[in-house]
Amino acid sequence: MQPIDFFLQGAMRHPGRTAAVETATGQAHTYEALRGQALALAAALQRLSGKSRPVVATLAGNSHAMLLGILATYACAGVLVPLTPTVVEQDIARQLATAAPDIVLHDTAYDALLVSYRGLRIGNDAGGDRHVAALVREYAGQAPVRANPGLDETIAIKFTGGSSGTPKAVLQSLRCINTMVASLGMVYGFDSEERFLLAPPMTHGAGTFVLPVLNAGGCLVIAGKATAEQLYALMGTQGVTSTWVPPTLLQRLVEARQAAPAPLPALRNLLYGGAPCPAPLLSQAIAAFGPVLGVTYGLTEAPVIIAGMDGATGSQPENHGSAGRVGPLTRVAVAGSDGLPTDVPDTLGEIIASGDLLMSGYLNMPEQTAAVLKDGWFHTGDIGCIDARGFLFIKGRSKDIIISGGFNVYPSDVENAYMRHPDIAECVVFGVADDYWGERVEMAVVPVRPGSASAQALIEYGKQQLGSVRTPKIIHIVGSFPKNTLGKIDKRRIIDDLRDASRQEEHRS
Repeated sequence: MQPIDFFLQGAMRHPGRTAAVETATGQAHTYEALRGQALALAAALQRLSGKSRPVVATLAGNSHAMLLGILATYACAGVLVPLTPTVVEQDIARQLATAAPDIVLHDTAYDALLVSYRGLRIGNDAGGDRHVAALVREYAGQAPVRANPGLDETIAIKFTGGSSGTPKAVLQSLRCINTMVASLGMVYGFDSEERFLLAPPMTHGAGTFVLPVLNAGGCLVIAGKATAEQLYALMGTQGVTSTWVPPTLLQRLVEARQAAPAPLPALRNLLYGGAPCPAPLLSQAIAAFGPVLGVTYGLTEAPVIIAGMDGATGSQPENHGSAGRVGPLTRVAVAGSDGLPTDVPDTLGEIIASGDLLMSGYLNMPEQTAAVLKDGWFHTGDIGCIDARGFLFIKGRSKDIIISGGFNVYPSDVENAYMRHPDIAECVVFGVADDYWGERVEMAVVPVRPGSASAQALIEYGKQQLGSVRTPKIIHIVGSFPKNTLGKIDKRRIIDDLRDASRQEEHRS
């Protein structure tokens, strides 16, 4: 079985039902229509690339064309490479060089991010020599030559971290994606009455729900760029039953609802994931929306559903703060003091997972792969415990990663970018707990000369080099950094000193 079969089965059972609605245009598409469009585009991808299994990158916001690109790539058993349009051009260039796609499906608004790419481009919107709608018309009635790759062959390449130097390209196999889709359907109980709002980009966590919902015969409500207030309005007008958002967007949705409460009788799963959710926000969300707050927990290396729970379960007091019950098709444990997996309830240790959900490895990075895949177990770097009921609680992370607004931010990436600034002698990047971002990125800087760099100018520099997500929200300019006996920067002491100074400032105020 291939990932596309989840959609084809849904289309066979529910040909006349509405499969997708694009809120920007109001256009609705039945399962039968969506099936024909996806197969036609898949045939076009094979013909234009000259390959039965093309590597197809996507660089776009949410739209019907974006959905077709995803389904068409799966329909020809191609390799899907989702790129995130919120990053800067040099990051996209590195990712394209690593994945080497045959075709890029893109919104013309992101042309500037593709200046390095010399391969075939297909526009999602009308414009240019080739675009999705024209190809669907040209290849109408055709279908791709069905390849039959093994379950361990790669079906997706997804990037995590690596904005400076070589990016980490996660290899996800057919087996991995099939397990993810089946697990999501089992945990959240999607059915033919489902109306799932795709709010964040399909290149990110929201896209993982496409196949589970379509397999059940439900409807995808596709929202393009929209404010939290607009998304909240769509939840009512579109009869939305479920959606997935990062905690930053959840915060804004809570504020929108508090400002304009309205009935949402269909909503049953307001799911969050991608980053920790502060305890006050959990309580606010349940108070605002009712007992519908669920969660997903996973990483790109073990996508989405290492653990999770639906809205009714997640809203129960005893489950507040949990990442959910361990996934139905994945073994999850914690590593004990001896480094071996233990199933003893409430043991604190590193969260590890095994089974078909795991990635195959990092592309061309055997050492990095071996560091996290050990004896069949993926080491997440997260610290937590599993209670006697099988619910996972995450307490912290062993990895030096900041999760801000649902995105992984690697301090070394940010530091490397800032060390290219002529006015910076040394810098240290770290995460600080934040009620809005989950964690916010902060940085301490030693300038080349006193007064040679201002915090605001450095923030603007970061936005140009890194994009807004990875740019520090607060920059501390100091005279020097403490060093250890080996002459290395004492990062732990720097962070502690800054936190102490912040507490003292709050006390004085």
